[in-house]
Amino acid sequence: MKSALLSIATVLVLVSGCGSSSSDFLPDAGITVRPGESIQAAVDAAAPGDTITVLPGDYVETADPKIAVHVTKPLKLIGKSTLPNAKVRILPNPGQRQGILVEPAKAGDPDIDGIEIKGFTVEGFPNNGIWLRHTNNFNIEGNESINNLENGIWPTLSANGQVKKNVAYGSRDSALWVEAAENVRIVENDLSQSPTGLEITVSNDIFIERNDVHDNVVGIGLYHPSGAGLPPQDWPPSPFRNWQVKDNDVHDNNLKNPVSGGLVGELPPGGGILILGVDDVLVENNRMERNSFFGAAMIDYCVAVDGSNNSCEKNPPYYADTAPDHISFISNNATTNGNNPPPGPFKALAGDLLGLGGKDNCASDNITTKVVFAPELPPC
Repeated sequence: MKSALLSIATVLVLVSGCGSSSSDFLPDAGITVRPGESIQAAVDAAAPGDTITVLPGDYVETADPKIAVHVTKPLKLIGKSTLPNAKVRILPNPGQRQGILVEPAKAGDPDIDGIEIKGFTVEGFPNNGIWLRHTNNFNIEGNESINNLENGIWPTLSANGQVKKNVAYGSRDSALWVEAAENVRIVENDLSQSPTGLEITVSNDIFIERNDVHDNVVGIGLYHPSGAGLPPQDWPPSPFRNWQVKDNDVHDNNLKNPVSGGLVGELPPGGGILILGVDDVLVENNRMERNSFFGAAMIDYCVAVDGSNNSCEKNPPYYADTAPDHISFISNNATTNGNNPPPGPFKALAGDLLGLGGKDNCASDNITTKVVFAPELPPC
């Protein structure tokens, strides 16, 4: 990943102009934005590395017809919220599709190095709530994404960051999606009411820990590259490796799929953790309960989509390896799953742990009631 140079210069700016009032910018305290003022004006005025503090209130930005807050430099953007009572809420102006978008100013510019977004409620955007593209060393922490209809929080083409203690729900793709990223920690988030609560595609070194993932169609989806939204030239170097799913609560993911068509529309309800044709995954010490189809399942991508409009015969996969290999299930508590599976060819295989295909997989010390592995897995 390329990186952007951080400026350490100190500047003094008065933010003013059409659609905004003045904001305080002190050398030590940074910029403070109050209700009635413009977050975007503060972002535009800030120097790289500055901190922008936004006080509780509702903010409807007017500078960009498509993006509420557009960040193109390294900054700390801090909402002084005390959830759930005092919120720093960003709402869409008519026509705006993105809530907060962080990306380099021009295509081909170095990645933005050093981004923090903390304490915001981003609500009601037709596309994405918080979207990062080409960023390095990022922290997305303590935010709410509510009913942003594509993805809630979406770091993509980015590296060396964490997504921590956020609440995201009400999307029509994923509440949280990490795509084409490297070395990202996903910790203590609450993810719900979406086709996939937490989705990972075409990434390396992803660490998923202590999240509460519930009331989705599928709780955690680790998906084959054919499920990615980026062309292969934008993927990190393959193979995609080292995805660790540890100590998460994945429960009650029985939402009726609100989407029709495409791979998202074909997700069956009732899935806890779905490993769909990817390799090198550790699933350890998770609790999977009351998911009506399966607690955790690994399956060959082409087997899963066989007979659908997205079958491998009709749409050959970009990435030829479609089997789940080198998967380890260790010390998980998977119970009360598979009690009401959806109709279809895999109904008879419903249960706590399910595995079809792949090689060099293993399972040890799991607490389960019904396990179906074909072939049977040796201990880890």
